[in-house]
Amino acid sequence: MRLPLVLGAMSLVALASADRLIDIPTARKIPFEDVRYEFRSQPFSSGTFEQYLGLGVGKSFELDLRAMEERGQKQVGTFDFAYDLIAALPGVSPGISFGVQDGADRTADGRRYYFATTYRDVLQVIGGSVKTDVTLGVQTGKLTSPFVGFSLPFSKHVYFIGEHNGYRISAGLEFRFTDRIAVRYYTRDKEMFLSLSASGRF
Repeated sequence: MRLPLVLGAMSLVALASADRLIDIPTARKIPFEDVRYEFRSQPFSSGTFEQYLGLGVGKSFELDLRAMEERGQKQVGTFDFAYDLIAALPGVSPGISFGVQDGADRTADGRRYYFATTYRDVLQVIGGSVKTDVTLGVQTGKLTSPFVGFSLPFSKHVYFIGEHNGYRISAGLEFRFTDRIAVRYYTRDKEMFLSLSASGRF
């Protein structure tokens, strides 16, 4: 059975904060015993896709399993691992996280060790209050550079997301249809991506 089918079967589960914005890590951890699945692809390029399966491990750790395939190339798999040192207190203090991306060193971006801090604040928007996030960090490995990203709400259901991960700029919109499901449409280095994510407790 192909890995997409295995991971896809696990996607039938409430949207949780993950330790990743688009590609950059953040200081937001998937809660313990929660699982989050995301499938993203280029809508105008068949055969190109990426998958993420994130697990909250204990109260301080997160493990993300990733599978990627580009058109005409062999599928590769890797993992990300994060330690959430301090959780963000909205409007009070930032969260702090350490970890590694592409721990198996299988992607073009390569293995990177990082430090990330996420500042969270509460805003009043149409439909109630929401949280806005700004993440700053630094990474070292195949690439040593700073990274930055943000999630800015227009309403309870629509967010503007953007980042620079040291390699490329990504930006787009996230639509949170329910507490369980979100859809994103964004550009990454001039390539268009569409993603669907779902999460919940196991």
